[in-house]
Amino acid sequence: MTAFAALVSPAGEGAVLVTATGELDMTSAPTLIESLRDAIRAYAPSRVDLDLTGVPFMDSTGIQVLVAAQADIDGELRIIGTSPAVHRLLELTGLLETFGLTV
Repeated sequence: MTAFAALVSPAGEGAVLVTATGELDMTSAPTLIESLRDAIRAYAPSRVDLDLTGVPFMDSTGIQVLVAAQADIDGELRIIGTSPAVHRLLELTGLLETFGLTV
């Protein structure tokens, strides 16, 4: 199992970049939630870009976090990169377009 981490950095144009690495599941989801909340509090961004390229596995808990975050952000939550497994999960759940991704 890969340890989970989420790094927050300003991305310009009122956006914030959150780069996640490791497996996103029930045990690591609170780390992502806290990172997203910290980013919103610190930067009040108009858009949050989430890079999941370094996330080799995500379960339904990760999906729940993404959907909840989309509702909480006063702006847009956009996923800018995924691993093949995460992309497939988002495709299967019909959420690709919700987060700005294409098939």
